[in-house]
Amino acid sequence: MLYQLAVQNVESEIDFVDDEYKRLRGRRAAKLREDFCGTANTACEWVRRRPGNVAVGLDLDGPTLEWGRVHNVGVLTPAQQKRVSLLQRDVLTPGREGSGVDVVLAMNFSYWIFQQRAVMLDYFRSVRASLATGGVFFLDHYGGPESMEETRDEREIVPDEGAF
Repeated sequence: MLYQLAVQNVESEIDFVDDEYKRLRGRRAAKLREDFCGTANTACEWVRRRPGNVAVGLDLDGPTLEWGRVHNVGVLTPAQQKRVSLLQRDVLTPGREGSGVDVVLAMNFSYWIFQQRAVMLDYFRSVRASLATGGVFFLDHYGGPESMEETRDEREIVPDEGAF
């Protein structure tokens, strides 16, 4: 929960994905895969956007996925819940359920877990193979001289009651 409140801004992220996909492809994306999805906060935001949107989330960590099922998927409407699939699975092998997607997201530098170039290349190839025709892979990257500067942001984080 604190990670979601302190680090993620899924509304802004999905605004960007929606706008850029439409700019690039001239239409709205419908099927999204969130790699390294953790609590599936982004996948849930995706299905809230439009009734035709579906999301698949992949992550290795079972307890984190379960937390997301309860606290994020669980607060969606029943119709929205049916359009979210969370799979405890390696992103290198997304399977049939994780293929044929319009969008793959690897956000918050999660793909940096791949320390060997060959494994990173395997991941990128896997993503490409799983995209539908015209699909787009979105990932974030952080760098430049500002990335070496120490900064401190202060803001109040007030979690919902019962979130922990």
